[in-house]
Amino acid sequence: MKKSATALAAILMLAAFMPRPALAEVTFDLGAKAGVSISNARWNDDDGTEKPLVRPTFGAFAAVNITPNLAVQPEIDYLTVGESWTGTLDSSTYKEIILQNYLHVPVLIKARLARKGDVVPVAFAGPALNVLLSARYKGYLDGTLDADEDIKEVFKSTEFGADFGLGVEMSKDNIKFILEARCYLGLSDPYIPEDAEDMYTLKNNALMITYGVMF
Repeated sequence: MKKSATALAAILMLAAFMPRPALAEVTFDLGAKAGVSISNARWNDDDGTEKPLVRPTFGAFAAVNITPNLAVQPEIDYLTVGESWTGTLDSSTYKEIILQNYLHVPVLIKARLARKGDVVPVAFAGPALNVLLSARYKGYLDGTLDADEDIKEVFKSTEFGADFGLGVEMSKDNIKFILEARCYLGLSDPYIPEDAEDMYTLKNNALMITYGVMF
């Protein structure tokens, strides 16, 4: 939380010291987006058989256009991260899933790589804060839900990381359509060890592909 606040304060200070003619160009856009996230929680005891978790993601954002080519974009998104694994037990097959649902709050610096055109490529990066909404363990036996447990208490309430990616803005009339591919890289460990002998560690990451509109 402190790191995100520091980054935002630095951005605001940069804007405060910009020349007045540049500030005169500042405009604001609002947008919404939706798509899919492909995540894989990285536990230190993973053996490579784990499979990524595919879930919907969606959110809203505001773009503060400092110049036509540079914007600051805070967002509020819904993001699920986790992993699944399968196996056999006697004559049955099982599947287990651990998932965490987050309010994902990145603050991005976005650069438009062309000044004009109906299709403008963009690149962006910035810090992100995850606020835990819920966490569950689900177990399936022969395709039937066999266990569904609330495991929120074993995860910290917040997690810090970074977003970065590429996209395009496609203009039509006064509306921009946005296609993005971004990575979330977890930098802090959200797992709470049970005791001093619990040596498990966790880092979350996700690939998000979204389509949205900005006006």
